[in-house]
Amino acid sequence: MSLLKESAIGLMVRLQIVIGVLGFVGLLLFDQTGSALSLLYGVAMMVVNSIWLARRLDRTRGLDADAGKRSLYVGAVLRFAALIAGLMLAYLAGLHLLVVAVGVFLAQAVVFATALAGIRKEYKGGGLG
Repeated sequence: MSLLKESAIGLMVRLQIVIGVLGFVGLLLFDQTGSALSLLYGVAMMVVNSIWLARRLDRTRGLDADAGKRSLYVGAVLRFAALIAGLMLAYLAGLHLLVVAVGVFLAQAVVFATALAGIRKEYKGGGLG
């Protein structure tokens, strides 16, 4: 089964999207179109990053430990390079980089909160799924 379809990862991605859309709409209500687009762009970069990581983790299943580590490290380097390229593209597009960073932070806060909730659930005996 794909990690993206499993409840923990799928929930995290859906929550990232919801946070991004809510922030986008909230900024639009205050007539901050440039900031709204910048925030949405930052969240979108991290949603893509999360999906990319989930797919990479799917591909490491069944690999031996060394091959799995190598695959994860290569994926981390590629995701980092994509993040830098995404930030350069945001700059070239004239987006507000500070607001893009806020979008990235919000999406990562969702990852942290989702992971924390999963750990609490597992600790209480509920399992992660």
